[in-house]
Amino acid sequence: MKKIIPAALFVAMALTCCVSKRSADKLASDRDSLNVLVAEKDSVINDIFFSLNQISENLSAIRARETTINTSVANDEIKKQSSVKINEDIQAIDELLQQNRATIASLQRNVAELKKAKVHIADLEKLVDQLNTQVEERDGEIAGLKDKLRKMDIQIEEMNTNIASLNDDKTRLEGEVQSHAERLNTGYYIVGTVKELLGKDIIYKSGFIGRTLRVNENHTLDSFTKIDIRNFNQVIIGHKDVTIVTTHPSESYELVTESNGICTSLVIKDNARFWEYSKVLIICYK
Repeated sequence: MKKIIPAALFVAMALTCCVSKRSADKLASDRDSLNVLVAEKDSVINDIFFSLNQISENLSAIRARETTINTSVANDEIKKQSSVKINEDIQAIDELLQQNRATIASLQRNVAELKKAKVHIADLEKLVDQLNTQVEERDGEIAGLKDKLRKMDIQIEEMNTNIASLNDDKTRLEGEVQSHAERLNTGYYIVGTVKELLGKDIIYKSGFIGRTLRVNENHTLDSFTKIDIRNFNQVIIGHKDVTIVTTHPSESYELVTESNGICTSLVIKDNARFWEYSKVLIICYK
């Protein structure tokens, strides 16, 4: 019996050591699994807070660009900006909204993972819902802003069309005014012998024995020199026995004559008065 008892004790001790080792191993395994689980949860939570910060920053950036555009619209400065700048702002807002929608979807997946892990954060779920609502509201506001800008583009386009039409009318009217002014200020003159002017049917003789020279109203202007009466002040003649056939107030001009009887020129002293009755000047000599 003395020899059997120590053997039994040895077996019992050995069994105890085995059980203790298995327990220790299990505890170590459970601890490792728990550490992994905690690490995964920490990673998810970190992702969640990163996403929350990203959404908040994006919303601030969207609000800033939206404020800039609305201020320009309110101050009627939008017309002064290039369409490129406005399109860049709108495109940047669209990209930020798209990022927010993707981040919200990621947040919702992370919250679902925490629920599966039996980690419930009610305030976090509420915050995600609030952010989702803010993003949707911002979507609606930006859609309204885009619609306003589109309408403004239409109005600006219509205004530009009206301006172009007005410019066309202005150009046409200026052309008509210019043409009318040219007609009003266009004159014609001719200097020639009586025989030449009679032969061209520019003048004809009338009165007693045909001593009076008169203007043929049906004459053509082919042989005349065209002038701008505003800048025309003198006609060189250089002949004797000069006659002004057309009607012009005598005080509005002067025939410069030398001592030998040669009329050197006709000098116009008052343009308005001189051309008041006729825009045609006919001078003849023998």
